[in-house]
Amino acid sequence: MQVRLQKFMADCGIASRRHSEELIRDGQVRVNGIVKMELPILIDTDHDQVTVGDKLLEPIRPEKPVHVLLYKPRGILVTRQDQAGRKTVFDLVKPIPQRLFPVGRLDMDSRGLLLMTNDGELANRLTHPSYGVEKLYIVTVDGKMSAAAIEKIRKGAWLGPAGRGKAVRTEGLKIKLISSDRQFTTLEVRLSEARNREIRRVLARAGFRVRDLCRAAIAQKLTIKGLSPGEFRFLTDAEVAWLRHASSREYREQKRNASQQWFERKEMEKERRRLSNAGAKSEPQRKTLPAKAKTRAGKQRPRKPARRW
Repeated sequence: MQVRLQKFMADCGIASRRHSEELIRDGQVRVNGIVKMELPILIDTDHDQVTVGDKLLEPIRPEKPVHVLLYKPRGILVTRQDQAGRKTVFDLVKPIPQRLFPVGRLDMDSRGLLLMTNDGELANRLTHPSYGVEKLYIVTVDGKMSAAAIEKIRKGAWLGPAGRGKAVRTEGLKIKLISSDRQFTTLEVRLSEARNREIRRVLARAGFRVRDLCRAAIAQKLTIKGLSPGEFRFLTDAEVAWLRHASSREYREQKRNASQQWFERKEMEKERRRLSNAGAKSEPQRKTLPAKAKTRAGKQRPRKPARRW
C-alpha cells in the first residue's frame, strides 16, 4: 500500500507529520538506503525500507488514541530528549504509558496550553496552516504600547530567516488591547499559523520586549482553566469531537462565508447611509424670513430742521 512518507513515520511513532517533514528536509531519512529530501514522497509500506538515522522503522500496532491537555510551565522544553539534561514535557506525562508527541511547539520561555497525543491525523489537522485552527495567546510586553504601534503590528512585518531559508512577511497579528500603563501592556493575540517564535519576533521588530507569553486556548473552546503549571488532563470525547470539527475544511469554509457575509452587510449599511445623506443634501432649501423681520421699505427719513441765519 502506498502512503506518504511523513504519514508512515508518524504511524511508526517517530514524530508528528510536521516534525517528520522537517526530518526529511534535513536529510535524516533514507528510503531503501537513499536519502529523500524533496516532498511529496510516496512509499510502498510492504516493500520499501525506511530508516531515520540508524533506526529501521516498523509500523507499530494501532493503539487507542490518547489526547492530553498539558499546562506547560516556563523553563520546560518541548522535546523528547535534551543533551544538557534539562526537564522536558515528557517528564511531566510519564504516568501515561502510550507514546505521545506534542501538537505544535511552545518555546522554553513560554507557558500555557500544549496538546499531546498519539493521534497523527488529528495532530496534522491542528498544526497544518491549511486548516486554520486558531490559537489564542495572552502576551505582556514592557512599556506602554500606543494605538499607532498596535496598528503597525496588525499590518504585519518582515521576519528574517530563522536558522535557514528566506525572509518572509507575516500576515499580521490579530491583536486586542487588554490593559496598558507606563510599565506594561497586555495584549490578546490570535494566530491561525504560527512561525518559529513569530509573536516574539514581530513585537521585537516593533521595539517591544515580551515579558510573558501564555497560550490560553486552542480552537476557542479548549483552555487551561482549572489546571496549574505542570498539570495535565485527558480530553473528553466531546472535546475531541469538537477539535475534529474545528479542524475540518467544512468548518473553515463556514467561518470564511460568515466573515464574508458580515463584511458585505457592513458595506451595504455604509452605502445606505451614504445614499441617505446624499439625498438629504440634494433637497432644495427654502429660505424663510424671521416672523418679525424688519425692512427699510416704507420708512421716511426725517426732515432736517431749517437753518436759521
